[in-house]
Amino acid sequence: MMTEKLTMHKKISLTNLYFNRFLVIRYTTAFFLFLNLYWATFLIGSLSIVAILPLALFVLGILTTWEQIKLYRNHCNKLPYARLFYCALMIVFIALMITLYTPLYQFFFPFLKQTPDALHVLMVLLTVSLIITFLMLRKLNNIQHNRDQHFKRIQAYEEFIN
Repeated sequence: MMTEKLTMHKKISLTNLYFNRFLVIRYTTAFFLFLNLYWATFLIGSLSIVAILPLALFVLGILTTWEQIKLYRNHCNKLPYARLFYCALMIVFIALMITLYTPLYQFFFPFLKQTPDALHVLMVLLTVSLIITFLMLRKLNNIQHNRDQHFKRIQAYEEFIN
């Protein structure tokens, strides 16, 4: 009875450790999910057809979230939806940075005036978002190839409990 409980505890703790390996990716995905939802809401309020872009990113974020939830039962190193989501975000952020100082600005941000302050704030937000996206892609790559620090801790824990 006691050995059975201990074995179950070891199994659950390993499952949780593998699931927590993706913790920062889950929180970052949630951040970008809501960022795209707010952007889509403002674009819909401005009656802009461009609302399709953040809505598509939102749907991709939902698929990424679903992929993350499934990891609890079935651990996997490859996350195709997460990789696609972050690659799409990277492309969109770069495109938006390029369009900030062009007449296309009003196409993507009709709810904001094109003032120097607004441009600077958006550029900072897009730059920070681009850096975060790059870091998440790097983390996904490290996880896929078992080069992340969390995996090393899991291996040490497995050696300890066995």
